[in-house]
Amino acid sequence: MTNVVKKLRKGFTLIELLVVITIILLISGLFLGLSPGDGGGLAAGERFIASSLRTVRAMALMNRGPGTTGISYGTRYRLLILNDPDDEVNHLRQFVIAVGGVSSTDLGGTDPNTINTSLPNFKWFSPEPPQLLPAGVYFVPPASDTGTKMSLAVSANTRRSVIGQLADNAATSANDSPTSNPPWMIYAPTNSPMALSSMDTTYNPKKWYYIELQSTGASNHLGRVLIVLAKGVVRNTGTGTAALDVADANKFAALSLRPNGDVSMTLDADELDKAK
Repeated sequence: MTNVVKKLRKGFTLIELLVVITIILLISGLFLGLSPGDGGGLAAGERFIASSLRTVRAMALMNRGPGTTGISYGTRYRLLILNDPDDEVNHLRQFVIAVGGVSSTDLGGTDPNTINTSLPNFKWFSPEPPQLLPAGVYFVPPASDTGTKMSLAVSANTRRSVIGQLADNAATSANDSPTSNPPWMIYAPTNSPMALSSMDTTYNPKKWYYIELQSTGASNHLGRVLIVLAKGVVRNTGTGTAALDVADANKFAALSLRPNGDVSMTLDADELDKAK
């Protein structure tokens, strides 16, 4: 009988390692999302957002796009935070991952170098359903947001999130504003890839702020990205307006998205005061 010599492969390829990391992150996100509204306070809120940002980063590194097969072009990887003052329950508390791009199937004759989010063949989907921050924990909008007023015992322009415009051209449209501070989009979470322009009232699209990562896993924003959370109460004060009541200056926490895409968390009041 002829002996067959098997050559054993040593180590793992980069793709295999990224697949394992992605699976671990997705499972972690699943367990964190089982009861996201049941408590845990600011620390739990930080963990939820940090876990989601790391999942977005893993998807970016894997080049996951809206198509089931083939290459995706012009891909965008975002974490969205709801900005709907008329939705008192979910305003500044609901968040969801959104991935966009043009699949090889939908590319047609489009030049890959000209792809942007305003094209009808640029489609978005959410790999996971929307989640909620813990009860009583909210995203603190940047000072530029005049729709939600802050009511707290510190300066109105401190302890605010800082999310600058995108570093590249995603093409401003009626449904996507990457040059705003913070950037926002009109979106309806769906697991079936769909163009923003196709999300009519049937899908109940809403306005979301977003943080975007590049396909390299790095931040895609100009300047600093600081995501501030607060323990408080949101009140609807009229059509399109709301108030975020925070009892004192110790009810805040923050996450910093570093240029390379890493996430760090802090409760340091001095660090939060830099958000001016």
